[in-house]
Amino acid sequence: MFRSWGVYSVSLISSFVFFLCYKMWVSWILLIIVLAVPLLSLAMSLAASATMKFKADCPAAIRLGDEIHLNVTTSGIASYFSFCKVRMTVTDYMAGKTVKKVFMIHDRGTSQIPVDTSHCGAYSYRLTWLYIYDLFGLFFVKINLNMNNEILVKPVPAMPSVMPDMFGFKAKNLRRSKLPNSEIYDIREYQIGDPLRSIHWKMSAKKDALLVKEPLEEYGGHSRVLLRMSGDRDEMDLHLGQIVFTSKFYIEHETSHRIRVIPPDRSEVSFEIESEVDLEKAIASILRMRIPDED
Repeated sequence: MFRSWGVYSVSLISSFVFFLCYKMWVSWILLIIVLAVPLLSLAMSLAASATMKFKADCPAAIRLGDEIHLNVTTSGIASYFSFCKVRMTVTDYMAGKTVKKVFMIHDRGTSQIPVDTSHCGAYSYRLTWLYIYDLFGLFFVKINLNMNNEILVKPVPAMPSVMPDMFGFKAKNLRRSKLPNSEIYDIREYQIGDPLRSIHWKMSAKKDALLVKEPLEEYGGHSRVLLRMSGDRDEMDLHLGQIVFTSKFYIEHETSHRIRVIPPDRSEVSFEIESEVDLEKAIASILRMRIPDED
């Protein structure tokens, strides 16, 4: 903007000198045009700010390494005679870092702002201010946007060095069975309401007390997948990909499991996983956690 005013000042002085030296109708018209430029510029910027519409959209979730953009669309009557600057604040929740950026939008239509997908994480692209300039760049109108777009960069499944072993990872436990007959059962004292067919008559005779059979069944206990937070983003991306691969492997084999996360600044956090929906929620929560510094 200072550059535009510098060029205009030189043009105004040159036009005035030309008018003093050559007092003809051409010099009059040229001086009037140069003097009218600021008024025309101010009218352009005011008209653009009054009629311009601004919209920004981007996918809420993408995969690591995908090429994606934040699409910014401007429209309005005076958009052809103006250009814009968008001030944006980008926050990386995992790294705990915030960067401020400025992007130019030169004409009416859709402009694309690149989104960094080099590392997994949750990113906030907050559009704070919109500066609308006239075509000559002499005046601008500042508009508060306060638009926030959160983007999740999700990990790509990666096979771990050791494949999960269903026999070794699926713990066997016993729980009460809803079926009346079972080869596995426990013995307990009779309680009011227990069916007579469940009484263990031989054991009751030996103990001289009414005892009943409580049917039990085997079930798979929770397998546990451990994720230790790392300050190395490349290593963290790999570990997250291995977590997703292993968890999906368990889901396909109908095995409930738990993802245990060890953050650097607080106690362990765990997520119960029984379906793809549970896994998506867990990964979204992990991507918003703060990781330690690389040191």
